[in-house]
Amino acid sequence: MRVSELWENAAGIPAPADLESAERRWEQWSAAAESTGEDAVIEFARKVRERGAGRAVLDSVFGNSPFLSHCVLGDVEFAARLLSEGPDQSVADLLASVRDTGGITEESRSSLMRRLRKAKSNIAAAVAISDITSVWTVMQTTRALSDFASAALHASCSLLLGEEARKGNFAPPDPADPAAGSGLIVLGMGKLGAGELNFSSDVDLILLFDEEAAPVPDGFPQPLFSRLARNLVNVMAKRNEDGYVFRTDLRLRPDPNSTPPAVSTRAASTYYQTVGQTWERAAMIKARAIAGDYAAAERFKKANEGFIWRRNLDFASMRDIQAAKRQINAHRGSAKIAVEGHNVKLGRGGIREIEFFTQSQQLIWGGQNPELRGRETLSMLAALARTGRITSACAEQLGAAYEFLRRVEHRIQMTDDQQTHSLPESESGVEKLATFLGYGSRGELAEDLVRQLEIVQLHYNGLLEHSASASADFDLDFESADPVPEALESLRGAGYEDPDAVWNMVRRWHAGKVRATGIEKARELLIELTPLILEAFAGLPEPADALGRFDQFLGGLAQPVNLFAILSARPDLISLIADIIGAAPELSGRLRRNPGLLESAVQRDFEDLELPDDLGLEREMEEAARRGLVRLFYKLEFGVDEMASDLNAALDRGMPNGFDFQSMLDIQRRWAQERKFQVGVHLLRGYLTPLQAGEPLSGIAVTNLSVLIPVLKEQFAKSHGTVPGGQIAIIAFGKLGAGEMTMASDLDLIFVYSLEDGDADSDGPKPLPPTAYYARFCRRFLNAVTAPTSEGRLYEVDMGLRPSGRSGPIACLFEQFETYQREKADTREAMALAKARVIFSEGDLGGRVEETIRSVLTMERNPDALRKNVLAIRQGIDQRSQDGADQSIKHRPGGLLDLDSIAQFLQLRHAAAHPEILHRDSISVFKKAGDLELLDEAAASELAGATEFWRNLQGMLILTVGQDRRNDDAADALRHTLGRNYSDTMFETFTADIRRTASLVQSHYRDIIG
Repeated sequence: MRVSELWENAAGIPAPADLESAERRWEQWSAAAESTGEDAVIEFARKVRERGAGRAVLDSVFGNSPFLSHCVLGDVEFAARLLSEGPDQSVADLLASVRDTGGITEESRSSLMRRLRKAKSNIAAAVAISDITSVWTVMQTTRALSDFASAALHASCSLLLGEEARKGNFAPPDPADPAAGSGLIVLGMGKLGAGELNFSSDVDLILLFDEEAAPVPDGFPQPLFSRLARNLVNVMAKRNEDGYVFRTDLRLRPDPNSTPPAVSTRAASTYYQTVGQTWERAAMIKARAIAGDYAAAERFKKANEGFIWRRNLDFASMRDIQAAKRQINAHRGSAKIAVEGHNVKLGRGGIREIEFFTQSQQLIWGGQNPELRGRETLSMLAALARTGRITSACAEQLGAAYEFLRRVEHRIQMTDDQQTHSLPESESGVEKLATFLGYGSRGELAEDLVRQLEIVQLHYNGLLEHSASASADFDLDFESADPVPEALESLRGAGYEDPDAVWNMVRRWHAGKVRATGIEKARELLIELTPLILEAFAGLPEPADALGRFDQFLGGLAQPVNLFAILSARPDLISLIADIIGAAPELSGRLRRNPGLLESAVQRDFEDLELPDDLGLEREMEEAARRGLVRLFYKLEFGVDEMASDLNAALDRGMPNGFDFQSMLDIQRRWAQERKFQVGVHLLRGYLTPLQAGEPLSGIAVTNLSVLIPVLKEQFAKSHGTVPGGQIAIIAFGKLGAGEMTMASDLDLIFVYSLEDGDADSDGPKPLPPTAYYARFCRRFLNAVTAPTSEGRLYEVDMGLRPSGRSGPIACLFEQFETYQREKADTREAMALAKARVIFSEGDLGGRVEETIRSVLTMERNPDALRKNVLAIRQGIDQRSQDGADQSIKHRPGGLLDLDSIAQFLQLRHAAAHPEILHRDSISVFKKAGDLELLDEAAASELAGATEFWRNLQGMLILTVGQDRRNDDAADALRHTLGRNYSDTMFETFTADIRRTASLVQSHYRDIIG
């Protein structure tokens, strides 16, 4: 055996920082070699100790790293092979031995655990020596560590599946390879998924299982895979006398606090497609199948590709990315770059900033360009440069900084195998680290480190062109008659462009010149809160305007003491108020009209509404955010029955002694306002998209109507009794019918009733004939919904879609409704039926109405006449909209109205032959039309995507601007909301998406309808 030429040619091997420790470990080296009893190993060890490159390599290990010394001395035979063969062959053999699962089903779990821990020690030694000698690049070392983790996980899964097979719990298609066809999917996340593990990384995993594919005899795979997940963590992470393999974390799975450790692919897909967040999209960029059933993993990846890569840059994602950067800014430590104690991952100019820079650009552009969908940071920086998204110089500089910082990170961790990213706190500690990195002094390391950190910070600060952060000291004296220069400079530095105006505004608060501070206790509390308020508003895109709206809010606050006391106890809620008042006029308008909304909201667990910390922030913060997501009030399965129970409980708590109809209406309105406010906050904070919010907002409306009508019937019966055999149903059209309501939607309703005993009058003290009975009852119902009370209106109601239009009777006999819809209704009315559903009914009337709707929609129609009628309807709408001047998202060419027209045309055209195309929402119609090959796959996908884009944009405009804007004001309105300092490039991309989407829809409209 002789030392490989690789080590002989290695340049710049670091000197030992601790010569005494190095010499002591040389003694241990010789003793360990003697204990092997192998003459070749003993002789090789002697020669290495005496001289040459082998001596220099191990001097560096023994004099700089206690942990690596332990690894080398723990297996001298492997160390000898490494020094003689070089790392490529040694690591390849090591990985092959771990990957080889031949006979794995017979191996005991304890044997595998010992084998993997020994292999981990050897891979650590090989990787570290290759790194410190620069025989490998830093990214080669991260790839080798990642490959070992993948091999270890695959071997562990194979063994655990074999154990389950022997117990009869699992029937693998190939007993020799239990993972193949098992349905088990092990996704490596983060650095493992990207092949970028650092020296002391833990491994982030998501464990899934395909319940359709899993060969589980009893047909219930969940217990088996949950048990396997727990055992896998034990095999990998349990520390014993041999150490551990990898700390293993399963908390990146969907809803980690409410789901088992292994989640079915169906549940995971439903979660991602309905409530998946931007930070989870970013996390899934790096996801890679590293163990288990690779075919099942590929199916899951393909099914969920659209969750990660969005065709259009949606507003919610833009806000999330911007908010994530603000969070990174707020939690990256000192305002200045340091050396001692500096965190090279999380600190200023650190690794996280490079990763965020790269991933945020991938989220923005990757949906349009598949070249930007890779996992590795360096290759994606290069791809961003190739595609013109960043300059070549930016990619090269950030790439060089990334490799440098990863190398520093590795040397920090190699010393004692600690999962830390911070340089030593003392100068002497940094001096030793500098030696381990091959520098002659601390000063040389500090110079290179600071230069690289400053380069990263320069590029990172240019990302999204962020506004000034609220780093100023707001503990200022606002009591003097005139503002002091220091106060004005502090306000200006935080981003307030007119600090005099801000100072005068705050001065009025402190002087008791606004309604909220007229009470001494309220004034004292607000004075205490002022620095936090100024800081929170300084972080908004237009801080002065937002603070002015907060000033107006204070002017309308009726009971300030309780609110300010809550904020004193929970100052974290101030940022929530700032977000609402600064970015969501619709919500802040609700607060101005009813400040009690905020008080009632903060009494609930508003930790649920903290913004998730995206894209690699500290694990503890991510966990807190995910806990909040789990506890959302409006989870997908939270339906009308549960909401009705909640509303009835509110009525029970709030009703005075004896029934009081007016009190009931007030409680209903208050309940609805609080629930809509909560949904609005979820929208603002990015927990729901407007598309996802349509269901809970529609559920709130249905709940209110369903709870109200039986009470109203009981009240009405006291005077007029009931109609013998009479039944009533409420049909919802439009956004409520389709479950697509926004924060500002009204209700499109019609009433239908049926009679069993002909024209018999009602049986109360004041009997009425059926027609008058139901007409009067429905008017009273409408009044109960629309009349303003001290708590405002419940909803506005439009009944223009009833048979015979607005001039017809308010309630329609079922037989008349049926005859009209089958024989007299025109194409416009048939199109409206496509979104209709019964939301309340008695007896079998609801079923009969639904059957009538379905039968009308599935009638045979002349395609040419239908096309002509749809075109005429659209042209008529254009003419009524001031000759096409209305360019709102709904009415503009290529907008939502065109999309609904296409969907409804397809339904009326094809439902006779394909009734399965009958869905109330257009997205489902387009997807089904694609499945049925009534549209080609690309057109169906583009139309569904355009509908999602417009609905999300419209919903956010209503929330943040207060209305669906005309012309291209939509983009300008969003610019105001995002702030003048928002990236011009991102904004131009967003406005281009608006134009492109409209043009795309127009093109499909012409192709499909004419």
